Amino acid sequence: MSAYFGPPAAAFVPGGAHIAVYLLPVYGGQLVAFDVEAAQARGRWLPWDILPWGGNPYELASELADLWCQAPLSDLTLADVMSFPSPEDGWELAVVFRAELSEPARGDEVRKPYFFPHGQFDAIGPFDPIDLERWVTGAVINHREAGPALASGPGSSELDPPAEGEDDANAETAGGGRGPLVF
Repeated sequence: MSAYFGPPAAAFVPGGAHIAVYLLPVYGGQLVAFDVEAAQARGRWLPWDILPWGGNPYELASELADLWCQAPLSDLTLADVMSFPSPEDGWELAVVFRAELSEPARGDEVRKPYFFPHGQFDAIGPFDPIDLERWVTGAVINHREAGPALASGPGSSELDPPAEGEDDANAETAGGGRGPLVF
């Protein structure tokens, strides 16, 4: 089934689709999340918002950094694009940006920054710790060692890194897992 989008709506609709932009703030190699104390939403969150109709994801990510982090950025890069089911049989296309902060995030009266200890990650929203680690560190995660959830599914064998001694001369140019994907 192909995905065709209807006209804009003011809220989630049954069977609808939306594009969400998420910001992954990083300061000094540490993941920064926010403990939210608003009446509508409580918990630990990454900055996010729904992309307005015809909006620019990069511009929204920059606005999220200003609104949530209140700290200057030294870098803002596309980290990933993921697909998730959303409420009422809907679909979310998540566009994730990594934001390198030049100063610690300040937050505001309802969003308090939480700096994860170096090398520690926990699931936040729809994101698994392994994804957060990959985006923060830029490390290539060996899914064989990470667990069966990442090593399963159609086509997973194509993602396996070359075995010891195998010819991997073209790995860097053929997507052999040497670094993050660049679009």
